[in-house]
Amino acid sequence: MIRLAAVLSALVLFSVPLLTAAMPAVAAAGLMGLCLAAVGIAGLWRGPVTAAGCVFLTVYAAALWVAGGSLSVVGAAGFGFSLLILLQSVELGRRLRHATVEASVLRSQIARGVGFGTATLGATLLVMGLAGAFSASVPFAAAPFVATAGALGVVLAVAAAVTGASRAASRRGRRRDA
Repeated sequence: MIRLAAVLSALVLFSVPLLTAAMPAVAAAGLMGLCLAAVGIAGLWRGPVTAAGCVFLTVYAAALWVAGGSLSVVGAAGFGFSLLILLQSVELGRRLRHATVEASVLRSQIARGVGFGTATLGATLLVMGLAGAFSASVPFAAAPFVATAGALGVVLAVAAAVTGASRAASRRGRRRDA
């Protein structure tokens, strides 16, 4: 069941760049990502699935660049959510390989994923609305500096979240050892 979610998300990740820019190069690179994903899903190996995610993300970015169209927030959020589902489902399948899992565990994982996706989409739409209102008041010459400051803020927020999560995990590990 968990592999089915990974396969479906890999197919979505393969098809979205093709819908964006239907070119043989995009299809060939997407097939390479699909092959890596198939190997990782079949063996529940983290390495090939992570490499497939990197390939899919690179192909999507290249397809958006080649197409030259405007970026769709819903399409990008759907792509990112599919990438999250691919990585999380393989990791969950790897960790629960020989375990008996009740339906309540699967329901809680699905609810957590849907909640995370909804919160991320809501935050994205809110930030885009604020950015649209803010962009009118920023002079054109200052725009690169404001964008750099925003990117730095995002990187620092992600670093703080990762650091906090690793500290919490190490505290839990020390409590188990005691």
